[in-house]
Amino acid sequence: MIVCLCRAVSDRTIRARISEGAHTVEELGSACGAGTGCGGCHDQLTQLIGEARQSNTVRPACRESCAASTLRVASVAL
Repeated sequence: MIVCLCRAVSDRTIRARISEGAHTVEELGSACGAGTGCGGCHDQLTQLIGEARQSNTVRPACRESCAASTLRVASVAL
């Protein structure tokens, strides 16, 4: 389903960008253009972000990457 009519961005694309780390409407705009036109989709974008947070699908890959980075930084600091 198209969520952002101005930029023709689908819910699938938006969900993918959220799972890759876009946590705000502004970040979604930078990632895929959604919400950068008239702003009529901002409420729906906010809802999709909230749903992802509740289902814990926000950046699972980042958690692994961040954990690995933290370990590298900690070992360098020692």
